[in-house]
Amino acid sequence: MTQSAALHTLLDAAKAWHSALPALSEFVHWPQDLTYTERPPHALPHIAHLTAEPGVASAVSTPLRDAIITAAPYIEWRHTYTEEEVGRDFLNRFGWFELAGPDGHFITNEARLTVGFWGANLHYDWHQHEPEELYSVVSGHGQFMIEDQDTLTLGPEGTRLHLSNQPHALTTTDATILTFVLWRGAGLADPPRMSP
Repeated sequence: MTQSAALHTLLDAAKAWHSALPALSEFVHWPQDLTYTERPPHALPHIAHLTAEPGVASAVSTPLRDAIITAAPYIEWRHTYTEEEVGRDFLNRFGWFELAGPDGHFITNEARLTVGFWGANLHYDWHQHEPEELYSVVSGHGQFMIEDQDTLTLGPEGTRLHLSNQPHALTTTDATILTFVLWRGAGLADPPRMSP
C-alpha cells in the first residue's frame, strides 16, 4: 500500500465518522478545500501500543479505528511537548497527527482534524489553545476534565467540547484511548500550551 492510498482510505473513514456523529457535523462542516500532500512518515514508540492495544471500539467507530491502525506506518506522527514537560513514559505511549489542517496530510484552512492516542494509565496535564475543540472517542476510554466542571468518563462515540483557551486535561486508567479531534476558529496552526 502507498502512503497516498492509506491516507485517502483513512480520510474516507474519517468523513464517514464525521457524518455519523451529529455533534461533529454540527461543530464544523467537512472541509471542501482538501488537498493531499506527501509527508515523510515519522514513527514514534507509541505505534507498537496502538497496534497491540487500540482499545474497544463501537460498530460505528471500528472502521475509523482500523483505518488509523492500517495507515499508522505511513503517518507523520508528532509530539507537541518535551520530556521536561510530560516525562519520557508519556512520550513513549503518546502520539498524534494532523490528518487535515494548515499543516496536515491534507491541507485545509477551514478546520483542523487530528488523531491522538494515549496508552493506559497516563495523565495529559492541564493545557489550552485558542481554537475551540471537540474531542470524539474512537476506541478505548478516558476521563475528560474541564476546570469547574464535572469529570466525564467517555468511551466510543462520546464527545467533549473545549472552548477557546479553556484549560482541560485527560486521564486514562485501565485502557488506552484513541481520539478524533476537531478544531475551529482562529489559531488553527498554533500548538496547544500547558496552562499556567
